[in-house]
Amino acid sequence: MTLRPTLAPTKPVALFARILATAILSITLASAQERSPEQLYKDALAADDRGDVSQAISLYEQLVKLQPDLVSVRTNLGVALARMGRYGEAVVQYEEALKRDPKNSVVHLNLALAWYKQAQIEKAAAELENLRKEHPENQQSLFLLADCYLRLGRNADVVALLEPAYQVAPDNRAVDYALGTALIREGKIQRGEAIIDRILKDGDTAEANLLMGEAQFAAGDYKTAVVTLRKALGLNPNLPESWSLCGRALLNSEDVEAAKKAFQRALEIDPNDFSANLYLGAVFRREGNNVEAAPYLEYALRLRPGSPEAQFQVGAWNAAGGNLEEARKEFEDLERRWPDFMEVHVHLAALYSRMSLKEESEREREIVLQLNAKEREKKPQPQP
Repeated sequence: MTLRPTLAPTKPVALFARILATAILSITLASAQERSPEQLYKDALAADDRGDVSQAISLYEQLVKLQPDLVSVRTNLGVALARMGRYGEAVVQYEEALKRDPKNSVVHLNLALAWYKQAQIEKAAAELENLRKEHPENQQSLFLLADCYLRLGRNADVVALLEPAYQVAPDNRAVDYALGTALIREGKIQRGEAIIDRILKDGDTAEANLLMGEAQFAAGDYKTAVVTLRKALGLNPNLPESWSLCGRALLNSEDVEAAKKAFQRALEIDPNDFSANLYLGAVFRREGNNVEAAPYLEYALRLRPGSPEAQFQVGAWNAAGGNLEEARKEFEDLERRWPDFMEVHVHLAALYSRMSLKEESEREREIVLQLNAKEREKKPQPQP
């Protein structure tokens, strides 16, 4: 008989450690098997209460194997997994719980939060929309859905969602802030400024300055917006979306380096900030740093899959990197969906020229001329 050689002799200490570990595991499993489901649940709750989340997860998982149809156990397990940042696993538990209790509003809200934390904003919004059909009184779902809509650029939906709440409680600052932001982004500056005035009654707050900066930015007064937004940041440097808006104002004021720093600061506070990802990636792309641009632009498109701005930047990134067919696919899709998107036609004209498609390039140039003529017609003419 031939013996197979070992890689190294087994050390007595290592062997003892393995025997000890096996013994401890056996004792732990035997102990778990001896405990009733009721005791396991009590022990899991106790572990949760004292902050031992890993132990709580282990106990909840054992209990799920014994009683897979207990909604409360799956819900608690999902919450514990979410607390550990294991959102994907939490989603599985919440979905299993909802199969057994489809109308459980707590589980629906937890599921929406888990999607939100994974930057799956569209899924979170859809879950919250369904929840609000059954429970329109739930304030947490109201504010979270408004935030989802803002992140998705669905400003008209924010207005429709929050205006009834504003009429009922005009002094609710959370409603004021989100509604004012949406109104300004929708171009309804006067209505947005009326809400700003209400917020200003509480004093010179960071939120009021952020809204004022948003209004100034929307009006094209970028340098004034920078001053106002820096004031907001001085009052609260962690104010959501303030750094990215300041970065955009700086970019429009042609202070590119300061804009890049603002976008980077925005992403330190919130890695899921769509504008910061989009514009920082766009800046790197325009500077020729395609490698640095890629992760920001790809993530921006993931955050808002339907965003024409994000898709355009990805198309431009492909064109800059020589991926002409990929760029053509992105631009032509944008052209079909947004035929008045001027920059798409400009880039398509250049792209077709690079691909020696002369007829297509000329067609795009003609479209650009037509769109420019439309823009001139919209501008007020000087009076004689």
